[in-house]
Amino acid sequence: MQYYVLKADELKPGNLKAVKAGDQEVLLTNVDGEISALYPKCTHYGAPLADGILNGSRLVCPWHHACFDAKTGQHVEAPGIDGLPAYEVELRGSEIWVDIPEETSDRTPNPMAKPEVSNEATYAIIGGGAAGAYAAEGLREAGFTGRIVLFSAEEEVPYDRPNCSKDYLQGEAPEEWMPLRDAAFYKKHGIVLMKGHRVTKVDPEVQKIEFKSGAPVSYDKLLICTGARPRQLNIPGADLKNVHTLRSLKDSRALLKAGRSAKKAFIVGASFIGMEAAMSLQKLDCEVHVVAPEHLPFAHIWGDAVGQRIQEWHRDAGVHFHLGQNVKAIEGNGQVEKVKMENGEELDADLLVMGVGVQPNTGFLPENLLQSDGSLHTDPFLRVQENLFAAGDIAAPPMNGKNQRIEHWKVAAQQGRIAGKNMAGAGEPYEAVPFFWSAQQDKILGYVGHASSPEETIVEGDLDGDSFLVHYIEDGAISATLSLFRDQELCAIQELMRDGRMPKPAEVRNGVDWLNLL
Repeated sequence: MQYYVLKADELKPGNLKAVKAGDQEVLLTNVDGEISALYPKCTHYGAPLADGILNGSRLVCPWHHACFDAKTGQHVEAPGIDGLPAYEVELRGSEIWVDIPEETSDRTPNPMAKPEVSNEATYAIIGGGAAGAYAAEGLREAGFTGRIVLFSAEEEVPYDRPNCSKDYLQGEAPEEWMPLRDAAFYKKHGIVLMKGHRVTKVDPEVQKIEFKSGAPVSYDKLLICTGARPRQLNIPGADLKNVHTLRSLKDSRALLKAGRSAKKAFIVGASFIGMEAAMSLQKLDCEVHVVAPEHLPFAHIWGDAVGQRIQEWHRDAGVHFHLGQNVKAIEGNGQVEKVKMENGEELDADLLVMGVGVQPNTGFLPENLLQSDGSLHTDPFLRVQENLFAAGDIAAPPMNGKNQRIEHWKVAAQQGRIAGKNMAGAGEPYEAVPFFWSAQQDKILGYVGHASSPEETIVEGDLDGDSFLVHYIEDGAISATLSLFRDQELCAIQELMRDGRMPKPAEVRNGVDWLNLL
């Protein structure tokens, strides 16, 4: 049925607006005078896209920066996966009318090629995380009709890993929320999931994969996206019951079960996994203590002022800190009972989480392919060598003149998607601006760009207030920005970085309107 929704002169080129078409909310976009009508919520977590931004034909979600084609609704950048349903638009003189079908959906899968028996090529993916899942779909989107086999050491279908330290660990996200797709989706598109398959060796010369159990498998092209594995502290008692790491859904299940009965939990490490685990266990009514050698959480990434503010949020929620200290030993009769510090202090505990970082999970690859940190250098198309690609936490593609490895979930998802498309011959360089988000108590922080060693910062807003932007400067330019509840502006900053149009630090110090700059 057709509905009048808006006067045409009320939607200028470059603008977007949420309107009502009968009972259906619709997002109108105007790209160079062409008006489109789309489903108004992101296909990732349902964010209102009217609160995002429009950059040319790029429609960017305000929460987690998924990107859609504003003309067609097609999904173009993770983490959305599916596209947005598009509705027919008719201009009647100065009026915009939208045709809403009787049956509509909240998502539309991107077009995918169908597998063909005549295509005998086998393209393999090792790694069942975000990069692997998005790569499999990218292969089909780019027209590959041969056999796709995804090998995963885990027993689950690919799932929403960021939730393992957030809502799921707090008991707020049910199991059915976690899979990115159900098993039926993979079967429909001819993607073979080989779960519980741990790879022990890859030989790129003969193009063969070997496993801990089972026969070797040959491939025509291969994507490695095995992610990272948690580091372990080599201290007495590290093997006691109720000593946990947090990387997988299996880890999160075990930690949730332990956290529900624990009274006093210790987190070793004050970075992202450690602090999100501290937040989640505290919400399970554990008394939570954080032990770390750092003098402040995140100070080495975001500076002392931001680190102090984040620590205050956690202290206000009841988290205890023991910073500038290392754990010497864990003691207990079969399970954790006490934590001993290097300064001689001893504290009771019945649960401990090691959040002391990760390292690339690439021990099964030939040493001549690996960098000193265990990563794989790639070209702009995420190719390591002929017929071999890499994506996600193990991959270091070129960025700003040097190869860089960035451990963000959205980065892994988008790299996987581009790698999959390039395996199918798309020839599309990976050019996305890095983005991640982190929940720190009731605050959601967003971060775009990448700053290895910032020389100075510019703060917009008040670090003690309800929202702010912090810009990190390297080599005389803003290379990254941290945001607290300045979502739309952060989207604009991401797009300005992507387009190479970021203002100079002096301009930002004098005050800029980020949305108008875009």
